[in-house]
Amino acid sequence: MFDKPRLRAHLTARTSGSARVFLIAEDRYHLVHGVAAAAVVPYLDGTHTLADIVEATSAEISYTDCVLALATFFTSGHLTEGEVTDLHADAAWEARGVSGAEAARRLASRTVTLVRVGEPPVEDIVTALRTCGVRVRVGDPSPERGPVVVVTDEYLDPRLSELDAVFRAEGRSWLLAKPTGLEVWVGPYFRPGLTGCWHCLAERLDGNRPIGQYLRMSTGDQEPVRASIAASPASLGLAAYLIANVVTAMLIDDKLPELEGVLLSVRTTTLESERHELVRRPQCPACGSPTSVVPAKIELTDGYVPVALEGGRRTVPVEATHRRLAKHVSRLLGAVSTLRPVDGTREGVAHNYVAGHNFAVRPHNLEVLRRTLRGQSGGKGHSDIQARTGALCEALERYCGVWRGDQPITTAGLAALGETAVAPNNLLLFSEQQYERRLRWNASPAAGRLHTVPVPLDPFRPISWSTAWSLTHERERLVPAGYAWFGHPDLDEHGYCVPDANGNAAGNTIEEAVLQGFCELIERDGVALWWYNRALRPGFDLDSLCDPLVDRLRGFHAEQGREIWVLDLTTDLGVPTFAAVSRRVDHPVQDVLLGFGAHLDVRIAVLRALSELNQFLPSVAERRPDGSSVYREDDKSIVDWLTTVRVEQEPWLLPSPSAPTSLTTYPVLGGEDLAEDVRLCVRIAQRAGLEMIVLDQTRPDIELAVVKVMVPGLRHFWRRLGPGRLYDVPVRLGWLDTPTTEDGCNPVSVFV
Repeated sequence: MFDKPRLRAHLTARTSGSARVFLIAEDRYHLVHGVAAAAVVPYLDGTHTLADIVEATSAEISYTDCVLALATFFTSGHLTEGEVTDLHADAAWEARGVSGAEAARRLASRTVTLVRVGEPPVEDIVTALRTCGVRVRVGDPSPERGPVVVVTDEYLDPRLSELDAVFRAEGRSWLLAKPTGLEVWVGPYFRPGLTGCWHCLAERLDGNRPIGQYLRMSTGDQEPVRASIAASPASLGLAAYLIANVVTAMLIDDKLPELEGVLLSVRTTTLESERHELVRRPQCPACGSPTSVVPAKIELTDGYVPVALEGGRRTVPVEATHRRLAKHVSRLLGAVSTLRPVDGTREGVAHNYVAGHNFAVRPHNLEVLRRTLRGQSGGKGHSDIQARTGALCEALERYCGVWRGDQPITTAGLAALGETAVAPNNLLLFSEQQYERRLRWNASPAAGRLHTVPVPLDPFRPISWSTAWSLTHERERLVPAGYAWFGHPDLDEHGYCVPDANGNAAGNTIEEAVLQGFCELIERDGVALWWYNRALRPGFDLDSLCDPLVDRLRGFHAEQGREIWVLDLTTDLGVPTFAAVSRRVDHPVQDVLLGFGAHLDVRIAVLRALSELNQFLPSVAERRPDGSSVYREDDKSIVDWLTTVRVEQEPWLLPSPSAPTSLTTYPVLGGEDLAEDVRLCVRIAQRAGLEMIVLDQTRPDIELAVVKVMVPGLRHFWRRLGPGRLYDVPVRLGWLDTPTTEDGCNPVSVFV
């Protein structure tokens, strides 16, 4: 115990009554009980010896109680020794558990090297560090392996790659900082082998800068745009002392856990701060172990008992999924750049979120760039956490589906690959007529961006192929890489397809993801058969669900002057598939909205359709004084649909006169084990003469299973009018008496 004990300078003592002492710090407090504690506190000022304290309190407490009280303060870490010389400085250091004298010794014992990359001003940083008692030099890293701070005006400066390589080779930690710009950045503090490296940072940061990608592609200039040029005496001072504060903490504690793998951004105009986690990429070519060959085989694991949720069957509750993946959301370093709620949601009825993409697809023209900048993933649900997690997972799914050049491929012409390869049009299903008329069609407004007809593939022209796995035949299949991955170079060089997310899915396990992807394919196949044939389908009896949520939902639509119904689109595959439809009944313009859903469980399928329907409500929720809608859409095809379609003129949007289906119409399929659910889906497809193929797109840096499920022959709901199920199945099921001709298909294309 100390000879002249005192309370640490950052603690303020206040007694309450005769037996309670509150020790109050800025960010916490401690409560010490006992008459003896209250008696000794006034003497803990560094001027009284232990003997002085015993004598001064002898009239109130015994010697033993006095010693025990002092021991309590000592063992709790509240005491130090000697008088306070500088209240503010001593409080600052002692709050960190070190005396002012010891802090000064540690700060002076090592020299910090500032390494300047680019043209950032460092004079203020040097001054701030020296003011704090830190020895500092500016230049190349010292061979003595002392602490290093790299100061730059651009985090993507390629010279940082060289420094990073040197530091990793030496096993040397280092801090990166940017003092210029409207936003000051400090961190990450890189620790080789423990945190991600600069290349991990650059991959994520560059992916959130599509403008920079576009400029590199269009101009050939690989130098990053140095936009962080704003600097004032105040902002540079803020940055300098922020960096100095971090460096002193690093020197005092010999570590920097707060910024290990973390970038701290501070907006100089508003003082808003954010923490951006740098995720270490196991596949990083610099600090990780990239694998040259990814096994294509999909092995199903038995034993995952699903949790039944409105959005599907999951292996863990949605809250656990969100906790695991939330670190990937960051506008600077995230695989997902943003995650925010959509205005117009209603508690307990409709929740919608959108997530921004880190896409890194090297956009080749302005139109692609615009789509990249505006591209978002959506999440819907009847709870906030469900919608938020849905949007997050969909954005991560898109991230994993981007071509990054490290996935294995085979290069060959289709004709040379035999039956192992899946021809692009077996997946796309365009008609010969569509190919013949493609130039005129693509130039028309009706094509839009969803219904563009690509160039037919020359079977002798070499293209890239990815190796997938046939769950039907338990063997490898080759699928066109341009179809399988967003942003694959073949899309520009050959143009044989337009990429889309049909069958892309994510899950906590591979089984969960495959089930979701297959259900999406079933949903879109059912929608295509109904839509392009304009087939009358029976309604679904929502009352059969006996679900209070459905009642609230119908009430909510009624409050909005809308009515809602559900159509049964289940096809020959027997997987429950539905379309939810809502229209305005209080205005001549009906603003007809649609939502689709399919699942092995009838209830989940219907609720999915209703959730998707709700996802579109915010786009028509705002009204003008005359009652007309203000559309939050600039896609002409969507606005045309909303403003012109009346269900009386499109009877296929209404339930047919036949009796509605209900909850008891279809049995609940599967549900005991997700692997068995997937095997059931394989059998369902096989009975219809269809093959299920799965490409594993899971990335090592994302704790989420991601796949692209493909079933050649199932129809996309975009305008692809080749022969097959689109014409055959509706007649076989009795939806139509005779097949629809290609020219007789619904002239309005699905706009979702």
